[in-house]
Amino acid sequence: MTASVLPGSLPVTVVVCAYTERRWHDLTAAIDALGAQSRPPDQVVLVIDHDESLLRRARSTWEPHVEVVGNQASRGLSGARNTGIMAATGALIAFLDDDATPAPDWLEHLTAPFADPRVVAVGGAATPRWDGVRPRWWPAEFDWVVGCTYLGMPPAGGEVRNVHGATMAFRAEVLAEGECFSPLVGRIGAAATGCEETELCIRIRQRRPGARIVFEPRAVVHHRVTRDRARFGYFARRTFAEGRSKATVAGLVGPRDALSTERSYVARTLPAGVAAGLVATLRRGDAFGAARAGAIGFGLASTAAGYAIGHAARLRHRVPATGGNRSRDDGFTPVRLMEVELTDPSTPPPAPGYRRARVLVRRAGRPVGAADVALHDGRISPEDDARIRAEHASTEATSSPTGAARRAAGGPGVTVVVATHDRPRQLQQCLESLLATRYPDLQVIVVDNAPSSSATGDMVRRDYPEVTYVREDVAGLARAHNRGLEHVSTPVVAFTDDDVVVDRDWIGSLAQHFSSERVGCVTGLIWPAELETPGQAMIEAHGGFGKGFTTRAFNLNGSRPDDPLFPYTAGALGSGANMAFRTDVLRSLGGFDPALGAGSAGRGGDDLAAFLDVIEAGYTVVYEPSAIVHHHHRREPGDARSQALNYGIGLAAYLTRAVARRPSRLVTFARLAPRGLVHLVAASPADGPARGARRPHALLPWQLLGVARGPFDYARSVREARRTPSGTVR
Repeated sequence: MTASVLPGSLPVTVVVCAYTERRWHDLTAAIDALGAQSRPPDQVVLVIDHDESLLRRARSTWEPHVEVVGNQASRGLSGARNTGIMAATGALIAFLDDDATPAPDWLEHLTAPFADPRVVAVGGAATPRWDGVRPRWWPAEFDWVVGCTYLGMPPAGGEVRNVHGATMAFRAEVLAEGECFSPLVGRIGAAATGCEETELCIRIRQRRPGARIVFEPRAVVHHRVTRDRARFGYFARRTFAEGRSKATVAGLVGPRDALSTERSYVARTLPAGVAAGLVATLRRGDAFGAARAGAIGFGLASTAAGYAIGHAARLRHRVPATGGNRSRDDGFTPVRLMEVELTDPSTPPPAPGYRRARVLVRRAGRPVGAADVALHDGRISPEDDARIRAEHASTEATSSPTGAARRAAGGPGVTVVVATHDRPRQLQQCLESLLATRYPDLQVIVVDNAPSSSATGDMVRRDYPEVTYVREDVAGLARAHNRGLEHVSTPVVAFTDDDVVVDRDWIGSLAQHFSSERVGCVTGLIWPAELETPGQAMIEAHGGFGKGFTTRAFNLNGSRPDDPLFPYTAGALGSGANMAFRTDVLRSLGGFDPALGAGSAGRGGDDLAAFLDVIEAGYTVVYEPSAIVHHHHRREPGDARSQALNYGIGLAAYLTRAVARRPSRLVTFARLAPRGLVHLVAASPADGPARGARRPHALLPWQLLGVARGPFDYARSVREARRTPSGTVR
């Protein structure tokens, strides 16, 4: 621990995290109040949590006086705060919520206790600033529900177990030693979860027995409480979520420390609150006194129920209730995505709070392999780094020129079509990455497929005037792609999804192969953008979307693979989120089958059918791994099951289409059916990419169910496609 230093002489960084433009006025008030502090901050870092529009607006408004950065970690408050820590230069790092306005002397009082060298963290007081009148039934003992100081905390201040997130500060040296916010707990967006600062403070105290964490009530912020949070429904959701979060914390740090403050709170503070409420009703005629007493009872029961359910889930998955290497979803360990460039000796930046990483290995920008490693304090160990480099030292990376060479050589004009449905926030990230490629002859078309509002169209027209906006009112991915194809005027058309971020050289890597007239289609590598949930891990393990790290060509002549299922295993050639076609070839084949694809009864298979059509027309399909897109897999386990079901339906629908177009194939398919079943099972490996995720074999029954349904769903989809004309272009 450092010697005693007056806190006024220590540089202070204030980190503010924001995730939505709906809080713009609150955020502005917070930033303005920081500029009026009696003890001004030496640095203000504003972290924007994966919202490109808000990031641009914040930078244009406050830079250079405020350092505005995008969240470099996983989405959520823990990741955003850790990004702020990495950008901070102060010896003390304070955190302020984006909807909290600090008093003029907030920072002065918040940093004063650090004069004691034993103090590692300080929490301030948060007073609720209700949009309306404070509900008279709301008990002060539960002001923590809205992120505020509650009745039961020491009124004069003193040592506490943990600080609260709206107003807190830490010594930077403590956070620099790997004690950062765990991504396994904490709020994501407007979710009601929390406890990330509780888990961090307990972990610090466990590893630093002499450390002090104090509460300074004079360090005041006024925390806004919107009307929707003043309702009983939010009270119920938040208390239940707190119980679930506490169960997670108990699994991370042990139940004794996780519940030490709660025991006193339940045994003393809450009974006193119930008694005070009943006395107010019986003696003073305050009818809301009994309501407050009832709310205390309900809040306790709701929190206890959340804890019990969370605890039971841990036991069901055999996750021990102690130790520091536990995780969010019933023992699941999130995986950090990292990259190692073999021509650069430096190691990837640390990922505080993560225990494992999946590493994409590149040589001169080109992917040459992947590795799964354990992290130590969020870092790849020197031994693992050396092993990764040694294993890929002899890998060739010469089959593709660099991005600079491709641009200099002058490739064909390319139009990228992005189909989207009610996901403007994800679409923003996709468009930002596309425009950042700076491909010299690039056009981008957004097809808004059956939108429920004008939000996407308004966003594209306002923020991306260089992008063409087209609307297709009939739902279906194939229809949306065909609508975009109508507006393409370049020799090459590429397709990607709205939930991907493309590599800088993605377009050039695809376009280079069209120098050969016999190439009709090029596909690329789909790498996960995050593996933060069991659902994402299941999807990645269940075959994923990646097709390896070797450039390959497929056709019916000299490049026919030694696979009896070829060309019907078109999924081995690529996926629809990363594909490009020679425009005239795709048009001559009729585009995409509207009876296939997401949004139709066929559920999928539109990309597979297009690949098959290209090969049977005598052209070559090339798989180019240096054409990388980073795909945001669906987050929930239920989403993984739905995706497996839809994949099975789409696969069978695509094969049914092939038989319908050439009935003689039915005999071939019957002969190949056993091999096909083996192929499906082999695509579901026994092990997933992260600990605690359900084994990907669990998705196989859903996929097989989809295969059984596929022919019938395709027949229905064909009938619907014939009855439904395309929508209106706008």
